[in-house]
Amino acid sequence: MASASVKSQTPTAPVAPEVLREQLLRPFPSLSLRGLAIFLAVIAILSWSLSGVGPSEVNRITSIFDPFIAMGNLIVRMLPPEFEVSRSHQFELTVFGTRVIDTNITASTITIFGNEWQIGWLPIITAIFETVQMAIIGTLGAIIMALPLSLLAARNVSPHPIIYQATRFVLNFLRSIPELVYALLFVAAVGLGPFTGVLALAFGSVGSLARVFAEAIEQIDPAQVNAVRATGANGLQTFIYSVMPQAFPLFISYSIIYFEGNVRHATILGVVGAGGVGFLLFKYTGTSDYDKVLGAAIVLVVAVTIIDRFSSWLRLRFI
Repeated sequence: MASASVKSQTPTAPVAPEVLREQLLRPFPSLSLRGLAIFLAVIAILSWSLSGVGPSEVNRITSIFDPFIAMGNLIVRMLPPEFEVSRSHQFELTVFGTRVIDTNITASTITIFGNEWQIGWLPIITAIFETVQMAIIGTLGAIIMALPLSLLAARNVSPHPIIYQATRFVLNFLRSIPELVYALLFVAAVGLGPFTGVLALAFGSVGSLARVFAEAIEQIDPAQVNAVRATGANGLQTFIYSVMPQAFPLFISYSIIYFEGNVRHATILGVVGAGGVGFLLFKYTGTSDYDKVLGAAIVLVVAVTIIDRFSSWLRLRFI
């Protein structure tokens, strides 16, 4: 027994520098039985996935170059981009029920080098304004609903484990339904229009937003919470003076990120009648006006870039 104990405590022989250097410089690791099994499992999963979603006879693909040829033909049909111009547009700006701007913009035609160009208001800009408005109000609604749910879904502040598990289940249910399905449901419930898009964005975001809010609350320093409780503060005061100051920067960051995502999500909700840019894109593709689709896409890219730069500046101010 003593010899066995001494043998088990014998240090492992050091690896020669030449062997260690060869192992470090080896471009590919040595293939073990476990690694081979993992590699074969990944290949099997990829093959199974490709068999279900790969191109079929409906996709009219006979060779690997067909998708690139079809995309090239589509790009040719989209060039040059065209921007739809309204002959007359009533532009209004109302703030808290007070009309600040009310003007009528009439299109005019100018001739440059023998080519006629129309100058006026672009309907795509109105659609982008509507899309941004939907994203702002939809994200705000999601934040208002997510804050109380996140308190119940955070393990360290939830009042009871049963409430914690029930709230997590509700969030999983809300998160499993995409915004487009919410839009279809709300179109049937409240009718067409941008308000339907607002409801779809709010309910489509609240599940994920409450979850990340809850994770932000779970990452706070419990020592600060205990210090505030030691002063005799109640639950609400503890949340305001210890939980909220620590989690607030993450709340701001996540809210801005979800707003950016909701701007992109709102662009497709118009396909089902929820307003915004999606309605114009659906109209252009339905009439095969692919040059107008490209024009709308260019304006949309510019708008999303501006929103992204503004969001980055906003995050730097608060975080």
